[in-house]
Amino acid sequence: MRVTLYGPNSALCHSAEVVVRQTLKAAGADFQLETVRDFTPVHCTAPPEFAIDGNIVSYGHVPTPAEVLGWLERH
Repeated sequence: MRVTLYGPNSALCHSAEVVVRQTLKAAGADFQLETVRDFTPVHCTAPPEFAIDGNIVSYGHVPTPAEVLGWLERH
């Protein structure tokens, strides 16, 4: 599964990245996390924004571990 984080180099984005990375790793998910700091070519409405395999799953907040696990169930 390819997880992409769109967002500037901010504390909020770093917090979101840590939660997602730790949750997916603890769940034993097979994933690659890509961080896109220069997201001008991509329409990003409210960073941090996460996409899984190209589909937006979250934006505008730091996701909770429960929310991240929900992504796994849907993908």
